Amino acid sequence: MTIKVICLNCDNVKTYIRVYFLISLQEGANKMKRCQKCYPNINRIKDSLNYSVFIIGLISTVISIAGFSFGNLPGVGLVWRIIIVVVGFFLLFLALFILIGVIYKKRINLDLNDTQIEVVTGDIFKIDGWKVIGCDTCFRTQVDDVVISKKSLHGKMILEHGDASEIDQLIENEAHKRNVPKNENGQYEFELGTIIPYKSSVDGEIYLMLALTQLDAVYKSHTNMVDYERMLMKMWKEINDVYASYDIVLPLLGTGVTTFDDGPKSKNDLLRCMLCTLKQRNLRYNSKIKIVMNGNNNDIPLYELKGITKGWC
Repeated sequence: MTIKVICLNCDNVKTYIRVYFLISLQEGANKMKRCQKCYPNINRIKDSLNYSVFIIGLISTVISIAGFSFGNLPGVGLVWRIIIVVVGFFLLFLALFILIGVIYKKRINLDLNDTQIEVVTGDIFKIDGWKVIGCDTCFRTQVDDVVISKKSLHGKMILEHGDASEIDQLIENEAHKRNVPKNENGQYEFELGTIIPYKSSVDGEIYLMLALTQLDAVYKSHTNMVDYERMLMKMWKEINDVYASYDIVLPLLGTGVTTFDDGPKSKNDLLRCMLCTLKQRNLRYNSKIKIVMNGNNNDIPLYELKGITKGWC
């Protein structure tokens, strides 16, 4: 009887250990996420340190093979030898930290779910591939700086690269195909994340029009982080259904005239959200996905995006 009680207690202890271990892992992951928020360049710092240690070790090995030692220098005591090594290590670390920042300032390549991702600064209309253009859920074509801004990608696509009447007809045909009814304003309103391919007769390019946000009564574009993530999850699926192995070019969605009702979001937050939802969707694309950032993006530490490939989502 005593033995049975002891075994039962052992099983309980094992269970407690397993639970404690799982909780510890979760807490460790949460601490890593918090650490990334507090130290936005943590990957860059860590890799600069690792490279510095490797280079110092390599130099030390070569010097030892060559038969040279700091002890052979006349007048150089132990303290000075330590100072020389520490200062050299710090200067090497600083140089590598700056070099990584310069190399990955405007471009980085990632691999998510065996899909090649390129994050780059540029003009989306000048990059090859099927271009995703954020629209409202009704895919309006009235570009007058009231309904649609002439400076938005949506407005530029219609004015410079497309034809409004073509798009209107396409939207009506697509609504009939998807059985989308008209709303109280007499317009077809699609679900957030809907993709409608449009081949322009103006420039011959393929544009993937995206139902990005809803417009309110005064034509202001609104969303929140929950709807934004839900929209992205549907968008990745719909793109996968139509892309035909062509490269996909997307802007940094949500950085235009869109207002987030739950507070402003940084470019870095939106970019991470786009990449994390793609990873969570677990879809594999046979072509490259290019996310194009426009303007000044010095506040986005591109090198830190490597952490997403390691599971930091």
